[in-house]
Amino acid sequence: MESSVKEFEESTGAQMQMNWASWSDINGGKWKNNIQNGNRPVLYDSTNSLDGQFIEPGWVKPVSEYKDRLNDDALEQLEWAFEMSQSCYRGFEEDLYEIPIGLEVGAPFIARADHFEQAGLSIEDDFPPESYEELVQVATQLQEEGPADHGFQIYGAQGDVTDEALVTWTTAEGGYDGLFLNESWSDVNYDNEIWKEATRKYVDLYQEHGLSSDKAPTASNEGAAQMLIQGDVSMVQGSTKDFGLFRSRAEEMLKDGKIVFGPSWEGAAGNRGDFFTQCIALMRKPDNVSAEVWEQREATAIEWINKVLSKDFQKEIPRSLATLPARQDVWSGLKDEQIFQESNYISTLETTVEGMEHGWSSHPGMNAIQYNTAGPLFQQAVRGEISAEEACDQAAKRIREQVSF
Repeated sequence: MESSVKEFEESTGAQMQMNWASWSDINGGKWKNNIQNGNRPVLYDSTNSLDGQFIEPGWVKPVSEYKDRLNDDALEQLEWAFEMSQSCYRGFEEDLYEIPIGLEVGAPFIARADHFEQAGLSIEDDFPPESYEELVQVATQLQEEGPADHGFQIYGAQGDVTDEALVTWTTAEGGYDGLFLNESWSDVNYDNEIWKEATRKYVDLYQEHGLSSDKAPTASNEGAAQMLIQGDVSMVQGSTKDFGLFRSRAEEMLKDGKIVFGPSWEGAAGNRGDFFTQCIALMRKPDNVSAEVWEQREATAIEWINKVLSKDFQKEIPRSLATLPARQDVWSGLKDEQIFQESNYISTLETTVEGMEHGWSSHPGMNAIQYNTAGPLFQQAVRGEISAEEACDQAAKRIREQVSF
């Protein structure tokens, strides 16, 4: 991103004042406080599920108000992503408030192909598992006959336990009933039977089947990926963004097909999982800036958005953001590159998208709904301190007390 900004400045003569922020700056309230105090960016990029807190007060300009200023070729290739992303904003007046740059689809299986071979399994025939029962069976054989200490690894870190494998399972099984909120945004879903069963199965992988290390209650998704690199575990179900970690720490293992990706199973709802977007959006003019100045800044922001949606930029999305590019016309070319071909990365995400229809809600209270309230309770369930059912019931009860629906 730094090199892209520099290139943009040199080609346009514009000056981009960047705020290189962390996930916690958005989730923890720093951004919201800054904007409330008059320090408002012209545009931002973020994760859609965290941004309802900006949309609800009217700070974000709907895409319909500037869509005609975007590149026509890009819009044609993005139409599918626009349509799919509308499910994220169904509680607001407009269909679309942010432009998807890439879609993070959840949650792919990732395995060590060499461990499968050593355990007497076939990476072509036995991976990815096509059901929970097959996951237990394959992971058990990997653990008993393969080189790793553990055949599978779950993670209970508060920022990951609810938002990767678990919600992939629930959405596959229940569609909207498996998301964090119901379709009308009038209630949470945590205490329905779909969430309770999936959470029970998730916890059982560690507590009953012993298929994960003792790090499970505190392990992060990234930590589990690192254990895969080290050979401590043979398979995980993680994030598309793990590809970035593998590229920086184990690139040769991707290129030679030692680390491979595979799509999650299709559930009763006909889905393989869910998604959220890496997105970009324009903000409305604050009172403390003149209309003329803001108009000039917005014109430059539109140029930047068009750059982000260009073919050249989108081709780099899997490497830079480790997500599936929003432009469909770059997928086929990427699949032919060795690192993507041998690791099955792009083909896995494409298969998942074909069996996917629901995105994470951009409800203003998602910080509490998804992480701050629910996370610690689900972590307690992984630890065995409370049952999976108790975690689901308590999470739903507390969120209803804290969040306005």
